[in-house]
Amino acid sequence: MKKLLENSANQLFRYRGQIPLLLVLLAVFVIYFNHSLTFFEELFGKNINLLLTIIFVFLGHLFRALVIGFRGIHTSGQNRHEQVAQVLNTTGLYSIVRHPLYFGNFLLWIGIFIWLGDFWFLLVGCVFFFVLYLPIMNLENNFLKKKFGASYLVWAEKTPMFIPNFKFLQQPENQFSMKLVWKNEYPGIVSTLSSIWFISLLRLVFSKGVITISTPLFLFAIIIVVFGLTSRYLKHKTEFFPKMG
Repeated sequence: MKKLLENSANQLFRYRGQIPLLLVLLAVFVIYFNHSLTFFEELFGKNINLLLTIIFVFLGHLFRALVIGFRGIHTSGQNRHEQVAQVLNTTGLYSIVRHPLYFGNFLLWIGIFIWLGDFWFLLVGCVFFFVLYLPIMNLENNFLKKKFGASYLVWAEKTPMFIPNFKFLQQPENQFSMKLVWKNEYPGIVSTLSSIWFISLLRLVFSKGVITISTPLFLFAIIIVVFGLTSRYLKHKTEFFPKMG
């Protein structure tokens, strides 16, 4: 049973970026049946709803940027396919929470759910988040415990697993690199902006009853495409970004 749970967690870890697409498919039905004034727009008003979306999305990406911009090479960080860590991160945001990238992801999800506007979808989405990420966090905890032993135990004892405790904040050991953030985060930024654009487009189409696009959405799409393609070109065709990290 333990081996089965570990294998399941490994699969969740490997495909953690693709699994949330299931929520996107579900969101289509939510928007179809609730495409006019949303729950949060009725509760807060359209302007406050937009502001809350921006705040949560910004904080989510800021949290991730402060992790990636300060992280060293080959540390416990943004590994995608397998557990990789030659050095244990214990400073910067890792001094206030053991899984700062996942906490940043959670803020991003909340922002997108607010923009989607359905209260029950927000609750389901939060449950889905923890069902997805708790096994992954436990997998990473076990990996780091085995690799770093007593050092990990000392750090884990005082550092919360998911909810940050800012009173423990320590200065990062490395210098901040904006290029490192841009290199690693541009796909996530494109994904976030595309999700917001997709929700907005579906709401417009379902409310009008015809396939259409507004000028602001058209311009927003151009910005997303230009940013994504420019970033990809800089990463793969130039020396603009650092090779390592």
